[in-house]
Amino acid sequence: MSDYLTPEKIYSRVLNSEIEKKDALKLFESLIYNNDNEEIRCKALEFIGRIAFEDEKTFDVIENCLISDESPLVRFEAAKTLIQSFPKRENKPLLWAIQNEKSIYFFKKLIDLLETYSTSQFKEIRKKTLEKINAHYNLNSDDSKFVLDIDYLDYLKFKTELDNFLSKFELSDADKQTLLKENTEIGNKGLGRVKKAEGGFIINLILTDINEIPASICNLRNLQELEISNCKIEKYPEKCPKLLSLKRIKFKNNTIDKVPSWIRYKS
Repeated sequence: MSDYLTPEKIYSRVLNSEIEKKDALKLFESLIYNNDNEEIRCKALEFIGRIAFEDEKTFDVIENCLISDESPLVRFEAAKTLIQSFPKRENKPLLWAIQNEKSIYFFKKLIDLLETYSTSQFKEIRKKTLEKINAHYNLNSDDSKFVLDIDYLDYLKFKTELDNFLSKFELSDADKQTLLKENTEIGNKGLGRVKKAEGGFIINLILTDINEIPASICNLRNLQELEISNCKIEKYPEKCPKLLSLKRIKFKNNTIDKVPSWIRYKS
């Protein structure tokens, strides 16, 4: 059976009718509970969703990952699998997870996923997710979503730097988990770029040391002043027609292939 113990091999055996779905679930479960590699645990959850074995045991495995796995990547994959495989039962565990979650990655990915669903139940879950984010940032939904996007960019940058560091130096698991927790949970870093906010709306904003201007900046309808400096910008919105309150942009010391018109005309 050890030959089967990769998610891809297990799934292939199911497709070729070499093992039954219930036996595949046991193997996936073993991988999830006995493997330290978060990517393998994520893959196991992904393939659990693909085999569509919708029994109580499957639900329990996914729910347990959502609630108790230490990795936000695994917790999000569990949330996605639960939504896709148990659309009539995901509400209670998912709402519990939202209230107790702290990961930037989890919230960013969950909100993006829920935006692809149009049914009322998923709109309600998205609403609850945004309420949690709004309460943390003390901003309205559009402005909170933008700060979350900025936090997510910082998260990606940190993960890259950490991976580069770990490729050269050893770090204890305890120290690694401490670093991850301090740098990948929702904090005040993104809010540090907000220089002024009133009534839940961002008024004055400074963006530095980022490689992307999130498209969600276009929804900051009360934004009046914006500074973008010392950035190597690779991705940005071409147009921002909703920034009607924007009066002035300071755009300096940046690298960008082409300055979009909404920045150029206000600079």
